[in-house]
Amino acid sequence: MTIHHILKDIFGFSQFRGQQEEVINSVIDGNDALVIMPTGGGKSLCYQIPALVNEGLTVVISPLIALMNDQVTAMKQLDVAAAAIHSNIDSGESSEIFAAIDRKELKLLYVSPEKLLSSGFLAYIKRQEISLFAIDEAHCVSVWGNDFRPEYVKLSILKDEFPGVPTIALTATADHATQTDIIKQLRLKNDKPYLSSFERPNISTEAKSGLKRAEQILHFLREHPDGAGIIYCLSRKSTERMADKLAANGYKARAYHAGLDAKTRQAVQSGFQNDTLQIVCATIAFGMGIDKPNI
Repeated sequence: MTIHHILKDIFGFSQFRGQQEEVINSVIDGNDALVIMPTGGGKSLCYQIPALVNEGLTVVISPLIALMNDQVTAMKQLDVAAAAIHSNIDSGESSEIFAAIDRKELKLLYVSPEKLLSSGFLAYIKRQEISLFAIDEAHCVSVWGNDFRPEYVKLSILKDEFPGVPTIALTATADHATQTDIIKQLRLKNDKPYLSSFERPNISTEAKSGLKRAEQILHFLREHPDGAGIIYCLSRKSTERMADKLAANGYKARAYHAGLDAKTRQAVQSGFQNDTLQIVCATIAFGMGIDKPNI
């Protein structure tokens, strides 16, 4: 099955966008790649299609459970064999996933960097036929990025443990210094990133006075009654105050910040993605990887 047949028959698209086809062919040929595309620009296809073309298992490293679950759900809806292993699944489900891997039925496996690098798991996947490592939100590897995570730096070990397996690193957030750092930290053999345009003509920016913020926000929402959105706040307390204010005015709004437990954060993100929640009042802990067309 060619990449064009997969694109049309499985994903429902008639043609590739931008540099997608060039990236996909390069990765299928066994090359590393750093892919920088805006959210919604089609980054995921750059590893999903190679996963379906090549024999073996593609391991996708993702920083957030919610992102893993969203991707797995989307893949299953397309009848693509995918699964995620993380702390929110029980031992029974985990055993089923490992059994599917052993039977070579799985094409995409989503894990966190912590899980991937654990000694038992790393030893396990070394016994499997791995076709590709895809590192999502790759800016987390760079000290120059806003979301630096030390665990991402340790992913350079993959080049020692799996010397013949290509790596594709993907992000929507990387300036030149961050791009250079990603290539260096992950030891990518291709030092030329695939960079798409970040021009978003559908997005506008406007600065207003900070006086009477809540009143200004409520006025904006009354003018846009059917939209969904994220209101970023400077502190955890202010996210909760703003969410309470909006809820009192009849809006489906909730707070999101790092001080909430994992179950609550998951519920908020799922509600927002599924349109049961209209507004999220958040710190910068929220938003990475969100691909929602009606914001």
